Amino acid sequence: MIALISQYTGVGPFDMETVVTRPIEEVVASVENIEKITSTSAQGLSLVLLEFDWGTDMNQAEIDVRNNLEFIQDVLPQEVDGPLVFAFDPSQQPVFYLALSSETHGMAELRRIAERDLEPRLERIPGVASAFTMGGMRREIKVLVDPARLRAHNIPIEQVSAALQLGNLQLPAGKIENAMQEFTVQTAGEYGNLGQIENTSVRVMNGSVIRVKDVATVVDGFVEQQQKVWNNGQSAVMVVIQKQSDANTVQVCEQVRNRFAQIEAELPKGVRLKTVVDFSEFINRSMSNLGNTAIQAVGLTVLVLFFFLRNLRSSLIVAVSIPVSMIVTFAVMDQAGLTLNIISMAGLALAVGMLVDNSIVVLENIFRHRELGEDLRAASHNGAAEVSMAITASTLTTLAVFVPVLFVPGLAGELFNDMVVTICFSLTVSLLVALTLIPLLTSRLLHLRDQQHKHAWLAKAGDTVGGWLERLQHIYAAGLKWSLEHRKTVAFSALSLFLLSLIILASLGGEFLPQSDSGFVAIAVDRAPGTSLEAMETSMAEIDGIIRANVPEAKNTYINFGQGEGIMAFFSTRTSSEGDVTLGLTNLSERRRTQFDIQDDLRGRLKTIPGVEARFADRGQEAMFGGGSDITVEIFGHDLSRAEALAHAVADQVKGIKGVAQVESSLRESAPELRVNFDRQRLADLGLSTAHLSRLVSTSVLGSVVTRYREQGDEYDVRVQLVKDARRNKEDIENILIVTPAGKQIPLRAVAAVEYSRAPIEITREGQERMVSVNIDIAGRDLRSVTNDVQAALRQVSVPNDFRIEIGGIAEEQQESFIYLGLAMLAALLLVYMVMASQFESLLDPFIIIFTIPLSSIGVALTLLLTGSNLNVMALIGIIMLVGIVVNNGIVLVDFINQLRARGRGLFEAIMEAGRARLRPVLMTALTTILGMLPLALGLGESGENWAPMARAVMGGLATATVLTLVVVPVIYAIVEIKVEKIRQKRAARA
Repeated sequence: MIALISQYTGVGPFDMETVVTRPIEEVVASVENIEKITSTSAQGLSLVLLEFDWGTDMNQAEIDVRNNLEFIQDVLPQEVDGPLVFAFDPSQQPVFYLALSSETHGMAELRRIAERDLEPRLERIPGVASAFTMGGMRREIKVLVDPARLRAHNIPIEQVSAALQLGNLQLPAGKIENAMQEFTVQTAGEYGNLGQIENTSVRVMNGSVIRVKDVATVVDGFVEQQQKVWNNGQSAVMVVIQKQSDANTVQVCEQVRNRFAQIEAELPKGVRLKTVVDFSEFINRSMSNLGNTAIQAVGLTVLVLFFFLRNLRSSLIVAVSIPVSMIVTFAVMDQAGLTLNIISMAGLALAVGMLVDNSIVVLENIFRHRELGEDLRAASHNGAAEVSMAITASTLTTLAVFVPVLFVPGLAGELFNDMVVTICFSLTVSLLVALTLIPLLTSRLLHLRDQQHKHAWLAKAGDTVGGWLERLQHIYAAGLKWSLEHRKTVAFSALSLFLLSLIILASLGGEFLPQSDSGFVAIAVDRAPGTSLEAMETSMAEIDGIIRANVPEAKNTYINFGQGEGIMAFFSTRTSSEGDVTLGLTNLSERRRTQFDIQDDLRGRLKTIPGVEARFADRGQEAMFGGGSDITVEIFGHDLSRAEALAHAVADQVKGIKGVAQVESSLRESAPELRVNFDRQRLADLGLSTAHLSRLVSTSVLGSVVTRYREQGDEYDVRVQLVKDARRNKEDIENILIVTPAGKQIPLRAVAAVEYSRAPIEITREGQERMVSVNIDIAGRDLRSVTNDVQAALRQVSVPNDFRIEIGGIAEEQQESFIYLGLAMLAALLLVYMVMASQFESLLDPFIIIFTIPLSSIGVALTLLLTGSNLNVMALIGIIMLVGIVVNNGIVLVDFINQLRARGRGLFEAIMEAGRARLRPVLMTALTTILGMLPLALGLGESGENWAPMARAVMGGLATATVLTLVVVPVIYAIVEIKVEKIRQKRAARA
C-alpha cells in the first residue's frame, strides 16, 4: 500500500476534494498493478491510498507513483504541502508500547525525556524502524497577541510574525583571512532568552519603536492539547515502537525488553519504564502452544504405531522418521529463507501425523515379507521396492494439491504460503527417509522375537491387540465379501451419503477466518462531531470506570482520545470527538472469559453512556484489512445529500437483522463550523488576496509557528496567535484586524461573510467516485448468513439510477477467497488425477481412486456440524489437503490389487486378498494422521481456534474416507473391471 498525503491549511473537505484529491487520483490511476484507489478529503488534509495486487514490486511501484506525480506539481495550488509519498507496510504496525512514569518529573518533562533521550536509544535497537511519543505536554513559546493593541498601533498580526522570523536569524557571513590565519564570520542573531523575544522590534512609528511586548504577551507554556493518553486511569507519556518491515516481531520485542535495564539506567534519575502493550507475547504463547501441540501429536502417533505393530523396535524405527524429517526440514527452510513463525509452525504441527505414513507402509510391507520367511536384508530390500512407486505417487498427490494454493491471489494465498511450503518440504523429506533410512534401520534392527522373550505384560497386551486385529480382519473380510455381492446397493449408498454431505455443507455458517482470542479488546469510541476534548474526557473517564469495575481480566488499560500524534496521525482524520481503548488481558489460561465474552459484556454496558457510540475492533482484522468492518455496504454516487438519505435507508433496513451488532455510516453527522466566504470583488478593490487573508485567519485562530527557540540543545516552537479571549465566537472572527496595502484598518467582516454551517467531516472516494459506506459489525452469528440477509434487505431499498450499491469489507474478501480456493480445489483434483494416471499408466485406475474424495465429504460435513465450526478459509484449506491425502489409501490398495492380478489372481480373489493385506497399513496411516491432528483440532490455547477448523476437516474427512475406501473403492474397481471386460468381450466377438 502507498499513501499520498497532502496538506492545505484552512481548506474544507469539498475544496480539498476538488483541487487536491481528484487531480492526484487521476494522475496515479495509470500506475500498473493498482487494485484499488481510495481517498479521504478532510479539513486541510487529503489522503489517497493506493492498494496494489499481492506480489507487486513495491519499490518499483513507488518509483512509478513519484514519476506520475511530477505531472501535477504545476496543477496543485502553491500553498499545498505535498503530496508526501509514503510506502505503508501493514507489517510496520506498532509492536510495543512503553509508558514513562516518575514521581519527580512532570508530564512536560517526561515528554521531553521521551523525545530527546528515549526515542534515539530505542531507534538504535536492530529491527526498530521508528519510535514516537504520545501524550504528556510539549513546551511551546506562545506570543499571544491582543487585537485591541494591534488596532491601536495599526499593526496586522502577520507583521508580528515577520518581525519574529527576522529577529531570530543566525547566518554565515563568509570568511576573512590574513597571512597567518583564516576566520569564518558568523552572525549570532538567535534569541538567547524570552526577554529578547519580548523586545523584538515590530515597527517604528513616529520615532518610537513598537515592540512585541507592546502588542502581545510572551508566555513560556505548552502546546494546546489535542490528544490525551491514559494508562490504567492515569495520564501517561507513551512511546510507540514500530518494527522494520523485514524484522521479526518476537526478536525486536525481545531486544527491547533486554535493553530495558540499560536504557532505564541512562535516563534521568527517577524515571521508570513500563510495558503497556507487547504484541510478541501473543505470538510467543501461540508458538509455544503449537510446539506443545506438535509434541502431543508425536506422542499419539508413536502410541498408534505401537498399538498396531506390537513391537517396540518397529515402532521406534518408524517414529525416528519424525525428528529426522523435521530436522532436515528446518535446514531446507533456512536455505529457502523461511522463518519459524506461527504459520510455518502450524504447517509442521499439521504434518506430524503424515510424516510417518510412508514409513508405515514401507515397514509394514518389510514386516510382511519377513513373516513370509525372507531374511532380514532381502525383506528390507524387497519390501521397500514393492511399495516404492505407490508411496511416491501418494506423496506426489499430496504435494500436488498444494501447488494451486501457492497461486491463489489475494490475502488467502499470502496467508498460507509459508504453511504450504513447510508441509511440502517435510513430506518430501519424509518420502526420502521412508525409502532410504527405514530399510537401512530394519535391515539392522528388525527381529521377529518369540513371545517368551517379551515381558509378560507386554506379551499379554500384544496378544490382546493381535486378537482385536484378527477379529477386525474377519469382520472386514465378511463385509467386503457382502459389498462385492451387492455392488449396486453399496454404490447407491455412497452416492446418497455424498449428496447428504453437500446439503449439510450448504447449511453450515460461513466466515473468512475463525474468531481467535488475541488477548486484546480494542474499542473505537465516537461522540457527536464538534464535541470538545474536555467533554470527550468526561465520557472516556466513564468508560474507564466501567472497565475497571467489570473487567478484572484486564492487566493493562490504554486509552487515547483526540487528534492523532506521530506518524500514525498522517493516516487518520480523527477529531477531538473520537478515541480508542485497548485492554491487554491476562493469559487465556488464567481467565474464565474469552475476549469475545468480555466484548459482549462491555457492549451492553457501554450503550448506557449517553451520546457515546462504541465499536469493537479486531486486532487481527485491523492488521489484515486495515480496520475494515465485517460487512461494508458501499454506496456510490456524487450527490452527498442523496447518498446520506440512501445510507440512512440502508441502515434502517439492516439494523433489525439477527447478528447485526453495530451499524455506522461513514458520512456521519456534519461537524459545526464557521465558514468564511470572501467577497472577491471587494478584495480586488482593496488589493487583497484570498490566500493572504486565509493565512491571516489561520494565524489568528490556529496560530502559526514562525520560528524556533533554542535552549540547552533543545528546540521549541514559537507560535503567534490571538489571545484566547479574542477567538471564542463568531464575532471575534468577524473582528479580526486587516490592514490594507493603503494602511487602512478594516475588520474581516468588511470583506467576508462569516456564517454558521455544517460540513461533512470527510469525503470518501473509491475508484475515483464518491462513496458513502454503511459499516456493519456482527456478533453471535456467522458472517455468511448475515451477509445473505443483508443482501436480501438491500433489495428492499430503492436505489436511484445514478447510484449503485456494492458489498465490501471482510464479506467481500471472504467471497473472493472462497471462489479462488474453489478453483484451487478443481486444479488440485486435476493434478492429482494426472499424477495417478502417470503412475498407473491408465485412465481408469485414477478414475476409480478419485471416488475416495467425495467419500470424505460426509466426514467433513458431520465433523464441522458437530463441533459447531463454520465453513471458512481454514476449513477449505483442510478440504484441499484431503484431496491429496485420502487418495493415498486408494493408491496403495489399487496398486496391490493390480500386482496380485498380474501374478495370476482372479478379480475377486485379488480384491479380497489386497483388502486383507492392506487393512493394517491403511488403518495405521489414517490413525496416525487423524490422531496427529487431534491436539490441533481441539483448538486449545492461544491461536488454537485459528487452526482447529482445518484439522477438524482433515480428521473427519479422512476418518470416513478411510472406512469407505476399504469398501467402496474395491466395489467401484469391480464394477469398472467387469464393465471393461464385457466391452472387451463384445469387441472380440465382433472381430
